[in-house]
Amino acid sequence: MEVVSSGVASLEIPGYQILKKINQGGMSTVYLATQRSMGRQVALKVMSPVLNADPIFSERFQREANIVGQLSHPNIVAIHDIGRYRSLNYIAMDYLPGGSVADALTRGAIEPLEALHITRQIAMALDHASNKGYVHRDLKPENILFREDGSAVLTDFGVARAVARTTRMTSTGMVVGTPHYMSPEQARGAAVDGRADLYSLGVVLYEMLTSAVPYQAEEAVAIAIKHLTDPIPRLPARHSLYQGLIDRFLAKDPDQRYQRGLDVVDAIDQLLAALEGKPPGNATKLNNTSVRVSSLLRALLMTLYGTLCDRLSAAWARWRDKPLHQQNPRAEQQTIMRFQQVLQQNTPSKRRSWRLAMVISAAAVVTLIIWGKNPQWSATTTSRTATESAESVAHSPADTALAIQEDSPATGASANLIQPALREETGEPISASPPITKPGGPTENIADSTPAPASKPKPISAPVSEQAPATFSLLVSVKPDDARIRIMNIVPRYTPGIALEPGRYDIEVSKPGYSTVRRWIEISTADINLAVELERKYFPGRTFQSPLRSGGRGPEMVVISPGSFTMGNNQRPFTSPEHKISINKPYAIGAQEITFNDYDRFAKASGRALPSDENWGRGTRPVVNISWQDAQRYASWLSEESGQKYRLASEAEWEYAARAGTTTPFWWGDGSAKGKANCRRGCASEFNTLFTTSTAPVGNYKANEFGLYDTAGNVGEWVQDCFLGDFTNHRGDARPVQLKNCELRVVRGGSMREPLRNISSDYRTGLSEQASSKEVGFRLVMEL
Repeated sequence: MEVVSSGVASLEIPGYQILKKINQGGMSTVYLATQRSMGRQVALKVMSPVLNADPIFSERFQREANIVGQLSHPNIVAIHDIGRYRSLNYIAMDYLPGGSVADALTRGAIEPLEALHITRQIAMALDHASNKGYVHRDLKPENILFREDGSAVLTDFGVARAVARTTRMTSTGMVVGTPHYMSPEQARGAAVDGRADLYSLGVVLYEMLTSAVPYQAEEAVAIAIKHLTDPIPRLPARHSLYQGLIDRFLAKDPDQRYQRGLDVVDAIDQLLAALEGKPPGNATKLNNTSVRVSSLLRALLMTLYGTLCDRLSAAWARWRDKPLHQQNPRAEQQTIMRFQQVLQQNTPSKRRSWRLAMVISAAAVVTLIIWGKNPQWSATTTSRTATESAESVAHSPADTALAIQEDSPATGASANLIQPALREETGEPISASPPITKPGGPTENIADSTPAPASKPKPISAPVSEQAPATFSLLVSVKPDDARIRIMNIVPRYTPGIALEPGRYDIEVSKPGYSTVRRWIEISTADINLAVELERKYFPGRTFQSPLRSGGRGPEMVVISPGSFTMGNNQRPFTSPEHKISINKPYAIGAQEITFNDYDRFAKASGRALPSDENWGRGTRPVVNISWQDAQRYASWLSEESGQKYRLASEAEWEYAARAGTTTPFWWGDGSAKGKANCRRGCASEFNTLFTTSTAPVGNYKANEFGLYDTAGNVGEWVQDCFLGDFTNHRGDARPVQLKNCELRVVRGGSMREPLRNISSDYRTGLSEQASSKEVGFRLVMEL
């Protein structure tokens, strides 16, 4: 039994080792815990003691476990245990370390194909729940979590209910759900079925594509009214291909929506097949529609329509001197290129050749229009090119006069065409003037004008002059001083005190090794001084997991700050003499030993035999029976999968992290080792008895001050160095000792079969790099 402080009182849950708090809400708190009977990590959801007296909340909490217990599906969170202890209700369920869709949205919109895959998986989960007779009623980004392999999982069935029956928790007219994701029938308090969940899923898809919810207002009631009455919102032009999905998802009338989750799966599968240039597959049910070339043409025309609307809106905003938020131009370009790729991948057909020609022609037209209309792409047009183009265009005096008298809002190349034509007609001298750059727009050349000779007819009654608009300076002060500063929506490069016209500017400050800062600022009537301090991407104590190319994430790593310490122990063989070590740069080391889950994935991907677990269990137990060479191969594979540099730690790096700033043999000082390590004698470990000895799941015991688990006992750990009998020839830095024809490699930390004295931070021994042992595993370092 473990006792964990919860702030007000201590929490005791028999059978569970509680490691840390994961999340806390108004109704419950979720802890990361180890289920002792199974040796696996779980998310332990404990109901708030304050709510235990309320039978309604208790019923809701218990019902969640009962419902999920009946729903066995890979995309629905699994329940492992449910219980009550000392008036505390708790549920043990899958631990999902990949974060939520809400977490992903904090970094911006999700890539469209990834959003479709997430939607597809949750649609299958909803279909399964609906077939079992349950409606979720509170589907939102916070309730969609990710496993280590990246698959999406639906959670939090706390307000779910059976369609065919009611409970005292709900009554007619009672509104349940989250306003931004609530279906119209939920907003009215009417009866709901699985189609209400599909509406909420459509809202989530819209948010994943745009990073904004479709209906926004200050009050919950106003949001609900918009769900009931406002038209279905349009996606940005670059996402027009997915508008059909959104229209079906967000139909006000449930009969007009997708009727079940498998209908959503069919629609997404057909769309993905068309995008990949594959023939449409068989529908999962009765839906046998497919995305044909004509459908792509319609989507392309929608993209063209949306783009033209965006450009007209932008021109109107510029004419009214109101800055408009600029979308990423590359996104539209990628949409067009994707259409072209689809067409190139399709098998040619004489019967459809005219359709392909139409699509390709339309794609070319859209590309030309976007290229010509996008301010950032056309900003490199020089005044000389514009002037030459103007000379090839015939302008009548009447047309020129009309353009001037109406104060045309033409910008970019169009403005450059009008002015040289006017000078040619009126005979006005052309003088060079410095270019003036408008935010988000191209460079214009403004020339002085003089009246034409009296003998020549003039199309206008008075000379026209244009005054340069007022400008204000922008000064960005950054830390560190050598960070890169860019203004993303104009052509000129940033220089300290750059003069800019009133408008909105997209400022980016970046430096390798630091988190990029990007923000919009508005210049109106005064100079702007902006101070930006970048945060180190890998600050000391930060934990992270690298995403892998094949899906999922790598082992959890902890960032260790540079420092110095005394390595070794003069009172021990093999560890003398004590010597000073300086570590000059930060590094990340595994918070835990590499587990069977981690290693088995590598073994299966590389076709290697799975190492024996000695019948202790796999999963989150540390991998054993692997050689030093096997550990090196795993590190190389992980580096390729993540794009980062992973390797075994050097002895100095390992001992510095294991000591965690202490000078005593054990990181916990001279106190008892109980609850801190798994060893043979002196640790009082439940995994070591008189007749049996086994490893413990990683993270089962307390972490040291640096956040590292199991640096003492459990399994010994391979490190990079070649084993020498002492430290006589060791250097004063963190580099590993390497010798030619090295036969023995260093093992640090001791194992579960060692006595307490042999699991200290300075303990070391040697083992052949080709040997494997049930007492030896490893953890990795990632270079920063």
